[in-house]
Amino acid sequence: MKIKNILVALDLSELDVTLIKYCSMLAKNHETENVYFIHNVKKYEISNLFSEQLENISIEDIIEEELDNSISKHFDSDCNYELLVSDDAYTESLISYVANKYHADLIILGNKNTYKGSGSVSGKLLRMAKCNILSIPKEANLNPENLMVATDFSSASLKAFNTASSINNKKKSILKALNVFKIPQLFFPYIKVDKAREKVEKHVDLQFEKLLNKTKALNIETIKASAGEDSIPEKIRAIAEKDKTDILFVADKGHNNFTSLLVGSVTEELFTHDLHVPLWVVKRYIA
Repeated sequence: MKIKNILVALDLSELDVTLIKYCSMLAKNHETENVYFIHNVKKYEISNLFSEQLENISIEDIIEEELDNSISKHFDSDCNYELLVSDDAYTESLISYVANKYHADLIILGNKNTYKGSGSVSGKLLRMAKCNILSIPKEANLNPENLMVATDFSSASLKAFNTASSINNKKKSILKALNVFKIPQLFFPYIKVDKAREKVEKHVDLQFEKLLNKTKALNIETIKASAGEDSIPEKIRAIAEKDKTDILFVADKGHNNFTSLLVGSVTEELFTHDLHVPLWVVKRYIA
């Protein structure tokens, strides 16, 4: 899989080094031609108490120098890269605009739900961005080998599986497909829980078989699990973290009778909450 253009959102936090190194790894493995590092300076966050001291100082120049030093030190891919420093009131809109302008295939940003930087990006970016998004926590493995796809067997979910398969083929990694189901409450008055679970599991097994037949991937481990008392995203997160998953792939949307991966639902909750696993949200499959 070729990832031609990558956009990386930096924010002067401790996560920046991880993002730069991770992007470098992807760029070397996926024929990347251009990387655009971007930082948004929010001047309104600077107190008026310091306005006099900063009157003759270019904040943008200082930040650009600091980021450029970090990129030069930690980015070792041979592809072209450019650093863009801007001053915009809305970070999500800026990232989306720049991604569209430079035809980005992938946006990389830090998981700001645990590590605080000078700016944070909300789930609104999921709806604004047209390309894939990779959210990375500080503890990300820079040599990802254990890949997992959370699937609900929808057509949207299939593109997430194809993306993970392409990464898997390049890295010779382990690929797992996870389905977390929740038995509708309306079943319980009429069907015993064990019977309902058995019926849903058979349905899931059949859907897994159909899914695997639609892909060229080999040696895929399938995992099915009931959410039980947890929500579907809570269960996905627990399984992914327990399994020491290196990248968790989800589609931006999807739907079937027993699971849901809709933006605003499972995917958005995974994206906006604390997750100690890199989350790759697939908007479109890159061949």
